Amino acid sequence: MSVYAQNIASHKFISVIPVYNPGNIVISVISEVSKNVDFVVVVDDGSNAENKRYLEKCAQLTNVKLIAFPENKGKGHALIAGIVEAIKHDPDYIFTIDSDGQHDPTEIQKFKQFISTSNQLYDLVIGMRQAVKEMPFRSKFGNVFIAKLFNAIFKKSIVDTQSGFRVLSADFAKDIASNILPGRYETEMRMLVYAVESNRNIGNIEIETIYFDKNKNSKFHPLQDSLRVLVPLSKYTGVAIASFLLDYTVFLLLSYLFGVYYLLSHVISRICSGTFNFFSNRHLVFKSRSKKLPEGLKYIAAVIFSLSSTAILLYCLVDIIGVSMALAKPAAEFTMFLINFIILNKLVFKSKT
Repeated sequence: MSVYAQNIASHKFISVIPVYNPGNIVISVISEVSKNVDFVVVVDDGSNAENKRYLEKCAQLTNVKLIAFPENKGKGHALIAGIVEAIKHDPDYIFTIDSDGQHDPTEIQKFKQFISTSNQLYDLVIGMRQAVKEMPFRSKFGNVFIAKLFNAIFKKSIVDTQSGFRVLSADFAKDIASNILPGRYETEMRMLVYAVESNRNIGNIEIETIYFDKNKNSKFHPLQDSLRVLVPLSKYTGVAIASFLLDYTVFLLLSYLFGVYYLLSHVISRICSGTFNFFSNRHLVFKSRSKKLPEGLKYIAAVIFSLSSTAILLYCLVDIIGVSMALAKPAAEFTMFLINFIILNKLVFKSKT
């Protein structure tokens, strides 16, 4: 058995279930989930009177706690509130599962088996729905298109970015609760982007998915909510492009217009773009709520390493090989991109300070 394999019986599992008018199927969902975990946090996101009666019946189970919002806020608000409550019960892992019956609660055991027998420790495991052809259009559009876009941007292999059936390590859950501003369906994408940016270990596990009457009970609106989900991706990409353009523009202006030595121009331009990148990602992409100083200090260290390593490569290209400054700058940046990306993820948006 791997050194990472865990005695799953010794761990405490808590499930978070966001709920918004799912119908009476929610009774069987919560009941089955309660049999497969130690504790269940149900968050009623402003359901109507009939659904509140279903939830009150579920709340009578000994290991179920019901939290109720007076009005609908959105799935992301319910998820974050549930995670915050779950953390109070000192879990090792937190499951998130939808309430409309499209996930089989017995497959929680499959997640547990995956965690206990894996050769590595996972911060986030996503249940991937493989039967794409059988998906209703409203689910297929968000699942296929957005997954391909996500993987293209981050060079990852996440099959199902929109799956609500997930398991989070306690450490990652605390990080999410502290740093992710809740919203609606885009919150789950924001969590995933944050997991990549903070260099978290992400796994996939195949799950069964059940669709009732072509998933008409789903509250997901294909156009409106897909656009919401795309916002974190578009903002991340936009910030990256804007940061590079700022860096390159300042470099060219200082080097060619003002005659500043090209290595000094490189340092100044990187400081400008780095500052812009940090605050833009922090406030626009991740909506981070953590303290600025720890993140800022780690970011400065990452920028210094990145700046100096790129400067060395820039010097080699200009002074040794004879490449023009205008071409050497983007060439050096592109060459160092992967190393810089890994260092940035490792040092900056991570929970342990």
